Amino acid sequence: MHCRFRKAALWGATMAAVLAATGPFSPAHAAPRPDPTPQPSPRGMLDAMRRDLGLTPDQARTRLAQEAEAQRAAAAVRRVLSAPPAGMWFDKTVGKLVVAVTVGSDAERVRAAGALPKTVTHSRAALTELTRQISTRAGKGVPGVTGWGVDERANGVVVRVDRRSAGRATDAFENAVRSMAAPSRIPVTVERSDQVPRQQGGTVIGGERWMPGKEGICSIGFSVTGPGGFQGFLTAGHCTHNVDQDAFGKDGTRMGTSNKGGGHSVIGREGDFGLVTVDGDGWRLSPNVAGQGGQPVAVTGSQEGVTGMSVCHSGEATGWHCGEITRSEQTVDYGTAIVDGLSFTNACSAPGDSGGSYVTQPGSPKAVGLHSGGGTATCNDGGDTITIFQPVDEALAKWNLKLKRNGS
Repeated sequence: MHCRFRKAALWGATMAAVLAATGPFSPAHAAPRPDPTPQPSPRGMLDAMRRDLGLTPDQARTRLAQEAEAQRAAAAVRRVLSAPPAGMWFDKTVGKLVVAVTVGSDAERVRAAGALPKTVTHSRAALTELTRQISTRAGKGVPGVTGWGVDERANGVVVRVDRRSAGRATDAFENAVRSMAAPSRIPVTVERSDQVPRQQGGTVIGGERWMPGKEGICSIGFSVTGPGGFQGFLTAGHCTHNVDQDAFGKDGTRMGTSNKGGGHSVIGREGDFGLVTVDGDGWRLSPNVAGQGGQPVAVTGSQEGVTGMSVCHSGEATGWHCGEITRSEQTVDYGTAIVDGLSFTNACSAPGDSGGSYVTQPGSPKAVGLHSGGGTATCNDGGDTITIFQPVDEALAKWNLKLKRNGS
């Protein structure tokens, strides 16, 4: 079952976990390596957000306060609605969470939860069904088409196209999608770009990295524990293909085993996430993520990333950078694999960041996702930035894992 369809089916079942994540839930994860457990630095996180989002200090503080309130409203909306809304996003122009609904009673519940309702025509079920049809039509991929998904703000769907490789097959696919959408009049947006998504596993050095055997370099996501005393960390699935492969830390020493025993690497329709067992001598788990200048950011739980909200990511190639979540629940065709359920941001990234951490809200940072890929533009290049992450809750749920806590 595809990721976005699972999310709809588990809307009610995951509510307790969502609400717990907004309170004293399981704190975090990060780069497992001996450390003196320094204190987290919210100031460093604020500095990065001001730099990358172009905000003044007062604007950054106001934005974060508004997003914290919007996250509380999002949790309340998930509690009071029996099914996913047609859309949900943070509108920075008004500083509020906006929730798309199709019936008046849901609008009243949304308003009571502290969010702004927006009445739309098409339900989430209708949008999800159309994206399912698009996925079926795409099969194993269409030349020139790099992905598709729900367009929450437009109450429609979006198809992403590489303008440099588009051709007759691309045009035929676009026409087919419009034909599928025509009976219900669901809007179809076609985004054309020269920033083609790619999975980023490189050979650069720096940051909190790990090395899967001799195959290159990836980034650590979050430290986790699991049944039977399991200890390890989450990363990208395309970094953990091989079974029982030695995993080496940034200092070159063996830290554990990637995809131990098999069955701990996902790359495809279910998502892009993998698991590394930490059993190397001298290595221990930490709840920290390397923040601005390498300063630790201690994660205090996990939460779903809401479109429009700010997010920061940490990777070995580019360090600490922030941006906004631009889309969620998207399908991406990397050329080597078609992956469902991913989110897009405009934070910059580069090869080597794969598997790295996405977090939000300084002061009480939450784990949001694992770096999956990006476009050709990096932090040192111009052009539109495409950076993609895998929501972390999918991986935690699949293997019954918990984020690492201080003292646990």
